[in-house]
Order: sequence, then C-alpha cells, then structure tokens
Amino acid sequence: MITKAENPGKAKFSYKKYYPIRKLICSSFAEKFHCDMMIQDVAQMMMLGDTQPAYVCSVDPLCVMAYSDELDAVVKLRFPTELAAKYDLKVGSRLVTSCVYMPNHFDTVAGDITAGEHNTGRYSNFIPIVQLFLAKKDDEIRARTALFGEDVWNRVETLGKCCMDRDPDRCRDGFSYFKK
Repeated sequence: MITKAENPGKAKFSYKKYYPIRKLICSSFAEKFHCDMMIQDVAQMMMLGDTQPAYVCSVDPLCVMAYSDELDAVVKLRFPTELAAKYDLKVGSRLVTSCVYMPNHFDTVAGDITAGEHNTGRYSNFIPIVQLFLAKKDDEIRARTALFGEDVWNRVETLGKCCMDRDPDRCRDGFSYFKK
C-alpha cells in the first residue's frame, strides 16, 4: 500500500473505541488476535492517510459512501448497525476518512470502483478508514467535514447515487483492513 496524503488525517487511534468494535466484528480468539496485530498499521493509516469525504447512505444496515479524489470514485462500506445509534448517524450525515492507495501497475482499478473523469490514473484501489469510528476527539473529526466545499460534497453524492444505481447490493466490509 502507498499513502498519498495531500491532507494527512492526523487522526489518533483510540483503543477505547477499538475494543467495542472488535467485539462486534470478531467471533473467535484467532480473529481477535489478528485484529490486534493490525492496530499499528491501522493507526499509521489513520495518521498519514489522505483525508477524504464520506457520507452515510443507509443506517439499517449502516452503509457509508467513501470518496477518493485520486480515483474520482466512491466505494460503499458496510458497518455494524450499532454504530449508527452510537454516533447519532442519519442518512446524509457527513464523515471523513483516512484513505490509503494502491498503485496502478496494470492499468485497471478494483472491480467495485468505477473511476470518474478526474481519475489521476496513479492508483488502482483505495482503503478508506472512517475516522469517527476509530479515532480520538470526535468534535475535531466532525469539524474536518468543513475541509470540503459544497461542490465536493455534491460530487460525492452524485457518484454515490451512480454507485447505488449500478449495483445497489455491492458493499465492502468497512473494517476489512483488520481482517486481511
């Protein structure tokens, strides 16, 4: 993975938030152990990853559309529904992610991404981490949504609607980076 951050996340990992999430996403000791082994990598991705906009497109199930300006594309992420109530999320709630990118060596992008007209061509995939779910200082994280103008939010919403029209059932596990 390669991190390219025009606007580094600078989001500090929260163990206080992590352990309840681990209970939701892991059912065995082996899964918990693997998730714990990924903490340092995830913490680094949150700190150095590129801050990008995202929004809640469904609360039951909880799904988030996460954007990447590098690919000019969104991916739909699925999370445990309990997080919607915990963070008072509604359809349309604005969030930010820390994104890391994979280089585009084969002139193709991941199967669940439709690169937009402003795709830089440098990357084939991105992994977005919703900062609110794993980082400290909720107020600061929520304030980061102001980094993006209404034109960007409109672009994310437009791409999100296209994504839903193309394949409404396609969704990534929002915590897949703990499970690989």
